[in-house]
Amino acid sequence: MLGDKLRTERERQGLTIKDIEKGTSIRAHYIECIEKGEYESLPGEVYTKGFIRNYATFLKLDAKALVGEFNEERHPEAVRAEQQAQEAAQKEEKTSEITMDSAFGGDFTDSVNRQNKILAAVVCLLVLGGAYFLFSSGESQQVAQVPQETKQVQPAVKKSSKAEVEDKPVANPARRDDVEVVATFEDRCWTQVIADGKTLYEGTMEKGETMSWKAQETVSITAGNAGAVALSVNGKDMGKAGEIGQVVEKVFTPGGEKKEGSEVDKKDKDK
Repeated sequence: MLGDKLRTERERQGLTIKDIEKGTSIRAHYIECIEKGEYESLPGEVYTKGFIRNYATFLKLDAKALVGEFNEERHPEAVRAEQQAQEAAQKEEKTSEITMDSAFGGDFTDSVNRQNKILAAVVCLLVLGGAYFLFSSGESQQVAQVPQETKQVQPAVKKSSKAEVEDKPVANPARRDDVEVVATFEDRCWTQVIADGKTLYEGTMEKGETMSWKAQETVSITAGNAGAVALSVNGKDMGKAGEIGQVVEKVFTPGGEKKEGSEVDKKDKDK
């Protein structure tokens, strides 16, 4: 089980749950739930994957492989279906190659590749020859059109009257029609960023790093350690995203923060 692997490696390295909490900013309660496989006690699946990735990286394990094991534990049918689809696609591709070789001979693929290379070389020669011809013709025409004597003609400058200057409308300053969010990290923090419905980043930011994201409509930021990240939206300082150890989601638009953005952190259960 995934939790057993993490616990075994932690104990092998002589680390306690408090050591992991200090090194990853993941609450001790969440770490215990991961090791016991009690995923229902965690904030949500997307946050659980972030915690597992952060925990595995801290222990110097293969984070991607462990997240894959989590998916297999939670959704074994979906993982199995995806594997079967990939195997079927590979089998179909191999069958197509065998059919073509049988129909046209074993060297059919090599023959097609050679013909494609020859055709590409011929096209390149034609393009180079045409470019040389056009360049030579254009250069000859330019030489023929140069007169013996040239006169410098000063362009006419239209003077605007005072009335015309005063009547000329003044352009209004451009209105901000997008949103740009800058995040500065003061400690390790698992972060997910979604801009206009597209995931731009998901991973763990390190202390001292600064990142910025821009979108036309919305930028949604989820921080696994909200007290470690300071936000600035369109140049305006928004302060910290939350408290140390909190899992917080913030949503910003060109007009500022959407109040629908909610804190999804859960308090530790009384033991």
